[in-house]
Amino acid sequence: MKRFWFFDLDGTLADTDGDIRLAWKTAMNELGLSCPDFDKRFVAGPPIEDMAKALFPDIYTDALGRAIRERFGSHYDSDGFPTTCEYPGVIDCVRALKAAGSKVYIVTNKRYAGAKAIAAKFGWTDVFDGLYAGDMYKDDPAIGKLRKGALLARIMRETGARPEECAIVGDTSSDFAAAKENGIESVGASWGYGTPEELAMADRTVDKPEEIRV
Repeated sequence: MKRFWFFDLDGTLADTDGDIRLAWKTAMNELGLSCPDFDKRFVAGPPIEDMAKALFPDIYTDALGRAIRERFGSHYDSDGFPTTCEYPGVIDCVRALKAAGSKVYIVTNKRYAGAKAIAAKFGWTDVFDGLYAGDMYKDDPAIGKLRKGALLARIMRETGARPEECAIVGDTSSDFAAAKENGIESVGASWGYGTPEELAMADRTVDKPEEIRV
């Protein structure tokens, strides 16, 4: 069994899609942005800027990405996550891994503020050994914002974890690409938001949380 387990949040630990979509739509409305096929094209999980580029390729600028992030955050962080819910059995699996001696961490593209608030709501703070988000170092000029691959690399350096000791559980391509970048095992959660093509990037895919430990 791996000694270090990294868990994605959106689409892996919790179904956050409804609240994320609502905050996105509110932000777009305030910024005067129109995307008629938003519900078809939007995917929860990737960084906000990446999603904005995909939705608005003809008008995207870094300034627009920042504006969407700011407006999104102002709504998402204060709505109380009314529709967000844990996926059954996943936290039980996390607890079992920890009880067996493994270290368990949340590693997410989600904004740090939102991730912390969700962790507090569901009582995850006492379950996980740490929570890492790509924007948690944004105010440190020596580090800045980190994509998931770089974030994983930083955690591994801080904990002294060797690649062969690690696995990441996720549901979309950013999780599996980050795993490959760091030479660690990836486990695809089929209950999340990833497409079949994305899940095919994982080293293995599980349909039930209890299969993660195999």
